[in-house]
Amino acid sequence: MRQIRTDLNLIFIAIVTIVLTLSGALSYYRTQAQLEHDLSEFKQSLTIQLQNVLPSVMWNFDDQQLALILNAEMRSPDIHSIEVFGTDAFLTGRIRDNDKIVVLTAPKTQLGPETESAEIRYEAKPIGKIIITVSRQRTDQLLRQLVVEKALEILLLDAILMLTLTLVLQHFVITPLSLLGKRLSQAADSDKDLETIALPNNPYKDFSDLTDGFRRIIKRLKEDVATRSLAEQQMRTAKEDAETALHQLKDAQTSLIQSEKMASLGGLVAGIAHEINTPVGIILTSASVLHDDSVMFSAKVESGNMKKSEVVSYSQTAEQSSALIISNAVRAAELIQSFKRVAVDQTSEARRDFELSQYLHETVTSISPALKHSQISILIDCPDEIDMEGYPGAISQIISNLINNAALHAFSSIPNSGDTKKQVHIIAEQHQQTVSLKVSDNGQGIDGNVIGKIFDPFYTTKRANGGSGLGLNIVFNLVTQTLGGHINVESTVGKGTVFNMTFPHIAPKHKEASEA
Repeated sequence: MRQIRTDLNLIFIAIVTIVLTLSGALSYYRTQAQLEHDLSEFKQSLTIQLQNVLPSVMWNFDDQQLALILNAEMRSPDIHSIEVFGTDAFLTGRIRDNDKIVVLTAPKTQLGPETESAEIRYEAKPIGKIIITVSRQRTDQLLRQLVVEKALEILLLDAILMLTLTLVLQHFVITPLSLLGKRLSQAADSDKDLETIALPNNPYKDFSDLTDGFRRIIKRLKEDVATRSLAEQQMRTAKEDAETALHQLKDAQTSLIQSEKMASLGGLVAGIAHEINTPVGIILTSASVLHDDSVMFSAKVESGNMKKSEVVSYSQTAEQSSALIISNAVRAAELIQSFKRVAVDQTSEARRDFELSQYLHETVTSISPALKHSQISILIDCPDEIDMEGYPGAISQIISNLINNAALHAFSSIPNSGDTKKQVHIIAEQHQQTVSLKVSDNGQGIDGNVIGKIFDPFYTTKRANGGSGLGLNIVFNLVTQTLGGHINVESTVGKGTVFNMTFPHIAPKHKEASEA
């Protein structure tokens, strides 16, 4: 982990180095400009001096004096070469070569920024020219020396600054911070109350403020912990209350659903009982007539006064009565058998194989007596080859609830008259491994504001008429959970409603069934 001392040292050293470097660069450029100016001034001064001295010497062709002047001027280290030209040819010159003065017999200098060319006149007549070349060696040497001195100065100041900052930071910042950090670590590892931990005192306000801030944080944390503990306790209590209420609600919902099922089963029992009364009454009447005629026939046989017409009449009566008894007994048996299968399936939720078309007819047969007063005709369109494995009671409960829902809602405002035919159409189809079941009616439809809530538990628009709001919720749970499928509803106000259901032809096993 990085240390603040190292970072502060690096930051301060970088700042000082940058400042000194900028200062050195500024000093370098100033010195360079001054040296360049001095060199230029020297070059111009020497040129003017030679323009004043050489005309008479050159006019008199005094080569000895010219050589003395050139040798004297070449003593300056800032002069690289001096060349003297006549009007027609090169006269003489001097050049510096490795600190030696060499006499030139031919021109060697090329014009450039270090050269200065000037015309020599004698009494306003041009008699030649001179070319002076200055040397930058001394200037460059002075600049290099300046750079080295500045670099050494920067390194020395950086070393002094690092040492000073290290000592100062160690004494005034690092040591107090380290001590405070150790005390805080001890406080964190200790079981004592944090407010009883003795923190180090420091004469500087910054550290005192830090210590005071830490104490205020401890106090705030204790208050927050107490508040959170109270909130957690309240949340735990609220959670327990909510779980209790949820269990009670689930128990109430289960009880209501069971009551709804039993009420449906009770209605089914009442309808079947009423439906069976007719064939049983016919059987009883026919058996009574047959018994009375049989007694009379037996008495006449014993008296020996039997006529042929009486025998024929008795045989006709016996034949008709027997036919009525047999046909109505078969009808009653079918009703009882259908009721038995549907009732057992609804109450036991047993899993078995069944043929869908036959079971749909049995279900409709069982609930038809309860719908006679509603004048609702039920049409079934289902192929005979749809074999299913699952829970037929769920199918029966779904069909019963949807038909009862249609009677209670779809046709409630439609009068019982011959002009309006109330129909519920059940269509079943098999698609590979799934079965689609469609239950539609031609009733008044469902309003768009209501259709999104019809599967919600306890939601009903007919509560005043005995609606519990559980019928379609039971249908939804049976389709999605028991049968492992899905259901949706389509409705147009004034034209009717369609419930579309799709589920696998082999229903998923319940957890209880799987464990069994």
